[in-house]
Amino acid sequence: MANQQSRETFDTGLKKIRLEIKSRLVPHGLFGSVTETDVNGADGPTGSTIEITAKGRTSSRSFDRKQIEDCHLRVGGPVLTAVNAMIDELAH
Repeated sequence: MANQQSRETFDTGLKKIRLEIKSRLVPHGLFGSVTETDVNGADGPTGSTIEITAKGRTSSRSFDRKQIEDCHLRVGGPVLTAVNAMIDELAH
C-alpha cells in the first residue's frame, strides 16, 4: 500500500510538471510534446528525465524522485527553475 501511494505521489508530480511546461510554452507561441522517461531502481523509479520537443528543437532535464514528489501540489524550486531554462532554450 505504501509503495502504491508513493507511486501515486510521483505520478502526480510528473503530471503537474507536464502541465506547468505546457502552460509556459503557450506565451512563447510554442506547442510541443512532453515526454518522461523513468529511471528505475530496485524499489521503483528513482527519478525521471523530462524532454520537451517544440519546433524541431529538444531540451531535457533529469530530476530525482524527491524533486518530482515535491511537485505533487505545486511546481516550484529547482524544478521550476529547470522548466524555465528548458522553455528559454526552445524559445530562443
